[in-house]
Amino acid sequence: MGHRYHGRMTQALASECERRVVAIDGPVASGKTAVGRALAQRLGWRLFDTGIMYRAATWKAQRHAVHLDEHETVTDLIGASDFQLVPCPDRNSTELEVHVDGENATPHLRESAVESGVPTVAAIAEVRRLMVRIQQQQAAQGCMIVVGRDIGTVVLPDAPVKIFLEASEEVRARRRAAEQHNGDDEQAVLVATRRRDARDRGRETSPLIAAADAVVLDTSNLTLEESIDEAERIVRRQMPELAEPGRAIPPARG
Repeated sequence: MGHRYHGRMTQALASECERRVVAIDGPVASGKTAVGRALAQRLGWRLFDTGIMYRAATWKAQRHAVHLDEHETVTDLIGASDFQLVPCPDRNSTELEVHVDGENATPHLRESAVESGVPTVAAIAEVRRLMVRIQQQQAAQGCMIVVGRDIGTVVLPDAPVKIFLEASEEVRARRRAAEQHNGDDEQAVLVATRRRDARDRGRETSPLIAAADAVVLDTSNLTLEESIDEAERIVRRQMPELAEPGRAIPPARG
């Protein structure tokens, strides 16, 4: 299992990037990916949504018709697979693609079968250990926004900036239902959201919790743009070297 990365940093040399990493955690539909993507664009960094690793692992297991509850079999398959992270070919994109054994898994990661299976695969302790090693190697390059559910606590416990995005269950279910466009009503999505929260927060390995030194940002009553501004304010406050001449840091909300 390996990774490769040939990305081009737009604002900083590699030597300047080593300690420039932001960890963003939070439950499903709290806005992690959207906020992380916007931050990466504003800073000229890369976005690494670690969820793509677990989605790719799920897709791989399903392609091989492995029952996801057969943890040892899933782990053996994932351990024998080669996961490569490469920049998106769109030069305007900050994101990474994941290739598994030479095949681009990225177009398949939002398929409904993968969506339903990924919580099971992500809860397998040995799979998480395999993925964490890749995530740490990737993030070590710096100038990166790293998004997930255990980044500040397990993957990057020494990250200089940690943000934990939160929102009420009802707000997150509303957002999720709007994203999916598949006819699911909000109540059904709310039930699924609560189920996912329980699995993420209750798993034995790397449960979803805010790191003790994370800044908790509740986005329940914020627009996406307001959430992005708040997150950027946190990053620039904690990394004053990123302050841009003449650029006002968005003020904290009351």
